This record gives sequence, structure tokens and C-alpha cells, in this order.
Amino acid sequence: MSKKKILGGLLALILFLNYGCSLNDTEKYLQDLKSENAMVINNAIYYLGEEEEKRAVPMLIELLNNDQLKETRLNAIEALGKIEEDSSVEALVALLNEEDKEIKTASCDALGMIKNAKAVRHLIRILQDKDVRLTAIWALGNIEDKSAVPALTTLLDDKDKYVSSNAANALKKIGSVSY
Repeated sequence: MSKKKILGGLLALILFLNYGCSLNDTEKYLQDLKSENAMVINNAIYYLGEEEEKRAVPMLIELLNNDQLKETRLNAIEALGKIEEDSSVEALVALLNEEDKEIKTASCDALGMIKNAKAVRHLIRILQDKDVRLTAIWALGNIEDKSAVPALTTLLDDKDKYVSSNAANALKKIGSVSY
């Protein structure tokens, strides 16, 4: 056997051991969620959300805690919406009780993307909150659950033309003919 073939084989073995056995991107990003560096965490959240990685859901839910940076919490909420896993609904619904309107709005949006009917009564409850009302209306329409029809119908006569228009659009999406 020639020296070139031996060196080539060794090089191939080294490359395989260095790269072939390394963590794939998803595994790396799942580990990055445990980092101390907010930039690393947020980068991982973005990647895992774009990849709709369901294994990330429990870790993303942990990142919703108040001790995290607001940016991290918002990114985790967005990723949960993209992943569309029913197991995140309860955690997102809990965020509807927070004072921060960005957190509540992002939660409404994520719940609308997940389309789980368990969120409907909670979204109906916050329709009175003017800060998140339009997003809650959109979410109710996107979920397409008929139990939202009475609440949305009452908004058709709202003084705010955006509220009434969005309520009409949501009702159309649900398929209601009662308006």
C-alpha cells in the first residue's frame, strides 16, 4: 500500500471523526438553549422555530419564565407558534395574564398559529383588552372554532372600524353566516 493511500485514509478517518460524529445542527441548537449567553440562546430559538423542532418545546416553555430577558421570552413565544405543538398552549395561555402588552400580543399570535380550540375561551376573555384585541380577534378567526362566533359577532358594531372589520374577517374565516 502506498504512503498516499495510507495518508488519504488517515485524513478521511480524521475528518469523519471530527465531523461525521459531531452533533448535527439541531442537536447543537437544542444544547445552546441551555447557554448562559443570551445571543446564543436567541440564535438557537430562531433556528429551532424555523425548523419547527418539536423536541425544543419543553425547553422553550422554560424560557417563558419572567427571569429571562424580554427579547428571549418573545423569541420563545414566536418559536412555539411556528412549531405549532398543542403541548405549549397552556403555557401561552398563562402569558395572557401578564401586564406586558408585547408578551400578551405575541402569545395571542402564537395561539392563533397553533390553532388549538383550548385557547378560544381565554382569547375571548381578553377581547376587552384594547392593547391585544386585534391580535386576539385574528387568533380566534385563525383557530376557526365556532364557539368564538357570539363574542366576535358582538364586535361587529364596535366603534373602532379596525375591530369591526377584523371581527367580520374572523367570522368569515370561521364560516359563520350569522352576521
